[in-house]
Amino acid sequence: MGYLLCQSVDAEVHAIDDYNSSPCSAQTIRPSSQVTGNWQQTTAASYKGAYLTLSVNRNDITSAAAQSATVTMVPFVPESGFYKLYMSIPGCQNTNTCISRTSAKVTWLMNGKNSIVTTIKQHNLVDDEVEVLSGYVPASSQNFSSAIYVQLASDGTVDPQAATVEVVVDSFRLERITSYTNLNGVLQLHDDLTSDLQVNRPLYEPLSAGLPTGSQVYSATHGVSNDTNPEDTLFLGGQFFDSDQGYYSIAQYRDDKVTALSSAGLWGDVRAMAFVGASLYVGGSFNGTADFATALGNVGEYNTTDQKWYPMAGGVGGVVSTAVPYAPFGPRAVAFMGDFKSIYAGEADDLLELGVEGLAMWDALAGGWTNTPFLQGQPSMLYSDTWKDGQDSVAFAAGEFTAAAALEANGAVLLTPSQNIQAIDMMGYDLQPDTQGRFMVNAGLWYAKSNGSTPALVVGGRFSTLDGGANVARLQDGKWQQLGDIGGEVLTLNNAANLLFVGGVANVSAGFTGLTVLDMDKGREYNTQRLQGPDGDSTDVRVNRVAIRADTSMVVVGGNFTAAGGMLECPYICTLDINEGQWSPLATSALIGPVTDLLFTRDSLVVAGTFKNGTQPTRYLQRYDFSINVWSDIDGADRVPGPVTVLTAASDGTETTDGFYITGVSMDDASPYFFKYDGTTVVSPDFTIGAQSTINGVLEVPRSRIPSSVLGDSKSQTLSRRSDNPVIPAGYVLAISGDLFLPSGQRASNAFFYNNEWVPFLSTVQNDGSPGYVTSVFFEIPPTNVYQRQRLSVALVIIIAIAIALGITLLIVVVGLVYIYLRNRREAAATASAASAALAATTAGGTTKATLGAMALGTGAAGARQIQSDSFHNTSMARDTWGNNAVTGEPVSFDNIAPNTGRLTSGSPIGLAGLAAAGRKAAVSSETYVQHDTGKKRDIKYDEANESLDSIFESAAAEAEAEAENEARERAASTGSFGTDHGAAYAMPTAHHYDGKGDRAESPDYTRTSMYRSDSTNPFEQRMALRESQGTFPPAGPFGDDDGTGHIPMPSPRHMHAEHATAAALAGATVAAVAKKDSRRRSESASTRHTDADYASQSPSSRPSGESSVGGGSSTHLPIRDSLKQYPAFYAKFTFSSRETGELGFRAGERVFVIDQSDEIWWMGIVDHGADQPLEQGVFPATYVNSEPPKSTDWPDLM
Repeated sequence: MGYLLCQSVDAEVHAIDDYNSSPCSAQTIRPSSQVTGNWQQTTAASYKGAYLTLSVNRNDITSAAAQSATVTMVPFVPESGFYKLYMSIPGCQNTNTCISRTSAKVTWLMNGKNSIVTTIKQHNLVDDEVEVLSGYVPASSQNFSSAIYVQLASDGTVDPQAATVEVVVDSFRLERITSYTNLNGVLQLHDDLTSDLQVNRPLYEPLSAGLPTGSQVYSATHGVSNDTNPEDTLFLGGQFFDSDQGYYSIAQYRDDKVTALSSAGLWGDVRAMAFVGASLYVGGSFNGTADFATALGNVGEYNTTDQKWYPMAGGVGGVVSTAVPYAPFGPRAVAFMGDFKSIYAGEADDLLELGVEGLAMWDALAGGWTNTPFLQGQPSMLYSDTWKDGQDSVAFAAGEFTAAAALEANGAVLLTPSQNIQAIDMMGYDLQPDTQGRFMVNAGLWYAKSNGSTPALVVGGRFSTLDGGANVARLQDGKWQQLGDIGGEVLTLNNAANLLFVGGVANVSAGFTGLTVLDMDKGREYNTQRLQGPDGDSTDVRVNRVAIRADTSMVVVGGNFTAAGGMLECPYICTLDINEGQWSPLATSALIGPVTDLLFTRDSLVVAGTFKNGTQPTRYLQRYDFSINVWSDIDGADRVPGPVTVLTAASDGTETTDGFYITGVSMDDASPYFFKYDGTTVVSPDFTIGAQSTINGVLEVPRSRIPSSVLGDSKSQTLSRRSDNPVIPAGYVLAISGDLFLPSGQRASNAFFYNNEWVPFLSTVQNDGSPGYVTSVFFEIPPTNVYQRQRLSVALVIIIAIAIALGITLLIVVVGLVYIYLRNRREAAATASAASAALAATTAGGTTKATLGAMALGTGAAGARQIQSDSFHNTSMARDTWGNNAVTGEPVSFDNIAPNTGRLTSGSPIGLAGLAAAGRKAAVSSETYVQHDTGKKRDIKYDEANESLDSIFESAAAEAEAEAENEARERAASTGSFGTDHGAAYAMPTAHHYDGKGDRAESPDYTRTSMYRSDSTNPFEQRMALRESQGTFPPAGPFGDDDGTGHIPMPSPRHMHAEHATAAALAGATVAAVAKKDSRRRSESASTRHTDADYASQSPSSRPSGESSVGGGSSTHLPIRDSLKQYPAFYAKFTFSSRETGELGFRAGERVFVIDQSDEIWWMGIVDHGADQPLEQGVFPATYVNSEPPKSTDWPDLM
């Protein structure tokens, strides 16, 4: 026996190949060397061995022969790593050649990627070993080995006295060194483990840009950062910071740079990280982001898409050491482990503290804490294989626990074909035991109002919810929320449209009478009459099942009760009409005993229970046929050995049939039994199960809905094995729930059954580790279609009523407006017809008395009748500026003229003179009869062509009065009663006499007749009084004085050429007569009157003092005092009545001299009312005046 001793030494290679040997005989590759050129072996007595020397003439250093002379040495490198290369150089004193020594050129091919060249001086007197280079060297192999090349340096230092130069080569040594000294917590390891990669670079290396010195990295993970570049990014977490780069405790490495995350990272230590989708979940010991913008409780979510931090509810109550995606729950869950005993659920302002044992599970999709795997104890390690998005759903847990289950859930879990089971509620918002510590879920359904509505999971039993609900709850956003406070245990649930029926064990003291109907749309109870027991109250009422009859409004309730509403007898089974809210019994019932289950099959209702009737055999099944309203027995039901607990609809693989499955407990040994009614009779299939089993629910399930993880190939073949007489249709299995003891010896809470073959699915445990059970399994199916009469809400009825009322009101208004429009149109047509007739008569060359009478009737019928009548009636009139009626002696008023139409109102006594005034008003004010041509200005003299309406009506009125007076004089002369027959002739108004102060003079002696009051409220009378006080004005006909000097004043003329003939016709005079009278008047006043064209051609500032472009007796005709000429003149657009001291009142059309315009709203001005009147000064609204005087068309409004 022999021993081989191998000593681990550094790699070494000699220039003389004979000296090279393997350090261990087991080594397959030995060092080697090779020489080219004139290298000579040199031996020195004082040196340890021989070496090679290259001598070259000084002048031949750069020659090709000298430069090509090379010693190639290949060392054996046992393993890849970082090495330092040392060169042994013999001293020059050994051979007395120091003057000839120069430098050697050393080239080191370190690896397949890097080659380094350096120059080594050899002027050392004694033997020496110098460091040449350092770096990564791969292990020697048949494919690649590191190599060292030695040549004469062409630029080496040469002694001037030397004739020849030399270099020497002895050996090289590679010394293994520490790989990296600048890692700072991060080592980059390449996942490509092939040997080709190791030839070029090491499998591990530091980051190109590292973390600060002293950094400690506790966790690293890679993911996608979507801010600008969708490349993989390395996220680093630990205890480090770089204030210059702006990151704390967490950073990202990408593009050979370390950069900060948003908010500068986290304030504290990061110890665990895990990616789920685009979110990075971080755990550790921190209280928020580094910029203090977001509060975090030792856990947080960083969304790489929007680059923002988000809190995870209220966080956890301790340090987190582990964070891993939890594969068994699918790609939505991340698990956290650490030293914490509580987590905080809910919103930031309403947190809920929940006790845990160092393990918490976050549902990334729902955004909340969810139920964890059940571990009875505290785990210390949790690992889930999710490497590179792997599909493996295996998880490993270790720690101090005695029982484990895949999921901890209180009340309900979700089964999916691809993900096995998963929690449906967020942790902390699951169902809780009731106030007495009891917990049970007995029933559940997917509530949906109709096929198009979103379903919601509703469960009932004995439990409570965090928001105060009891025994019935709805799942919404991962939280169980109350649907009401049901005071008793809930046994059954069903819904008809928007109504949810909740039945169970009555608890009268808590307000639950066995049945509650909830209106899901309105969120309140639907009013129904109570069910009563044998004692007349609801104490012993128990509702075991509620069934809905499709396409009707009927709901059938079965249980233990005898009456409904206090008076209606319906023992054990009763129907409710959801539209009328009334209870009704079925036909005379043969049921004597509580109903345990109900099932509709086409036109029949199957009823299960224990029914006894005297000495007759006990029956456990009955059927009610709605087509004939008769109770009947089910064929073969006498085979059923005991009470029926569960009825389940059966199908033929495509649709529901008359068949159903029957499950119950035998009266003989209390063992479970299983039968099927095939539509004809009850049959007994092969069914083997442990006698101690309890069956709580049976459901016919399509095999496509069974989770794929449950069935392997062998189990799938077992459940698909066909039978000659199958009880269960092909493609379906039965999901049986309860506490099942299977023939294989396994104990399950849920298992699949097909042709007497069992496949266990779920096993449950209780909190104390004892076996649990499942009460029912149900799927999301379309709701039963019912007939529900739709009623309008009260609010909608009120809105409709209001709309109808508004519509009727609008219709009435529209009809009224149409009526007014048609009436006005009819009246306008009548008036226009009269005006046309008058004009036609006038243009014919004369007007007879008959014509005048006809025109008077057409325009003012009442006035015409008064002229021709011998007696007068209904002549009560209000006084106006014209004084008394000359015929009746009663006051005359302009109020008898209808506004804007020129018509006389019924009963007007004004006669022909009033008719002339009415015609004038109609011509001026009514656009219906006269079209004003205000767009043209004329420069012709004052004659027939441009005579104003005022002049026409002056003449027309005077003509009418003169003719009436002449006729009266003629009749008086013939009868001798002139002046006494007032009914036969027309007389002008009696003149009234006023003093200068506006008071009526009592004395008949006066020097000037005044008909107008200066203090009258009538603007026309004011202007006439002002003109009258300033002097004479053109005569307009006889006034009634004996001296013949009196006249009726009229307004100053304005041009309205198109209205002359019409106005004259309306006044009852011919055009020729008007022209004759006007020529006389013009000859008397030509020296004082100007045409409108003259006025229009002058600017306001250049017109004669006291005149403007506006006619009439207003202040605009007063001469401007010298003291006021310095102020700009404005003209009132509207009448302004002063209300306070300091305000300036004026009437529309008056001239206002403005002395202060500094304020935008209120100006200060002066109004001059005449030479004998004092000036008035005050403030007034600036918008009430205009710099331009009123146009002639504005006068109707100003009057």
